[in-house]
Amino acid sequence: MKIAMAAPFDIKNKRSWSGTPWSLYDGLCSYKDNEIETINLSKYYTEKLKKKNLYSHLDIKETIRQKHPVSALGPAWMNPLNSKILSEVCNKKDYDVLIEFGGYQPHKNLPPYYVYTDASHDLSLDYLRQSGEMPYYCKYSAEKLRRAADFVRPIYQNAAGVFCMSDFLAKSMIETTGVDEKKVHTVYAGANWHGVTLPNIQPKSIENKDTINILLTGVDYRGKGADLAVEAMEVLHQKYGQKYKLHICGVREEIPQSECVINHGFVDKKTLSELLMECDLFVLPSRFDCFGIAFVEAMTYGLPCIGRSICAMPEIIDEGINGELVHNDNPEKLAELIEKICSDSAFYASYSRNAIEKSKRFTWQRVCEDIMNVIRNDME
Repeated sequence: MKIAMAAPFDIKNKRSWSGTPWSLYDGLCSYKDNEIETINLSKYYTEKLKKKNLYSHLDIKETIRQKHPVSALGPAWMNPLNSKILSEVCNKKDYDVLIEFGGYQPHKNLPPYYVYTDASHDLSLDYLRQSGEMPYYCKYSAEKLRRAADFVRPIYQNAAGVFCMSDFLAKSMIETTGVDEKKVHTVYAGANWHGVTLPNIQPKSIENKDTINILLTGVDYRGKGADLAVEAMEVLHQKYGQKYKLHICGVREEIPQSECVINHGFVDKKTLSELLMECDLFVLPSRFDCFGIAFVEAMTYGLPCIGRSICAMPEIIDEGINGELVHNDNPEKLAELIEKICSDSAFYASYSRNAIEKSKRFTWQRVCEDIMNVIRNDME
């Protein structure tokens, strides 16, 4: 089967989108009957093309107000150019199937296409309606987000299929975006351990441990709930002294100094693997998370996890089994859940065993199997 995989970046670059596209590409290449080519749409960009694309969907009022060109499509402003480039590339090839990261406008030159994604503009609008605030990563106004959602909605509706990273997204695709439920498939994602050889993982133990080490990874301090975790550490510190220490990786903002909080800054995969081996619990009470590969990575190493009872986190974390979920911004409650998991060594060991078992549900081998089964059935 001749498959093209398209994105506005280099799919084979293991740093693109945390390595997720490369993991999918590598997994699909393992099928002997697959012949796969990647299309890096950004290779075809020129300043002339980008300007023409920007001016073709100009927001006149905003352009006048801000005194520089502003697209009416908001976060989808590059979609028309990417769609045009993809159409021209596919016109010269004879692909059986196209897998897109991002989704591009249907065109007669495109083969049957599938979109693999963890989010959509409609999903962000759903969250805005439910919570009253934008997802932390969204830097556009609600109006611009709505324009982008309206523009890209037909892309999902006309796709041969949409591969979703979660049921959370699949529900939005069906109910808000209006995609036929027969074309919506939850295939999840796996951990991206590029260049790291996983050790022989065994359930962890906290028996006779004087210090419980907790890990949190993320970029956005408030978005990932790092502020809540730091406050919970203060609660635990007052009650239990130095029993708990929080290790934070990747956060860009300055973190409040504390005896029980250690800021590691940005770390590579090798260092992250070492921290996961050393730590006992993973905490990430994100205020929004499209999926949560970080939880999968932590569970792979046997760490029980604490997330939040929103988005896709309840699909990964089973309360009372492999972790716990917070339901609000109460640091005392988060501290209570941390102590619940770590107060009894036998209880903790059960969480750890179940975490390892749950992580086996989220592998790239299984993702690729699900995707190939859908494509083959559709082609038949």
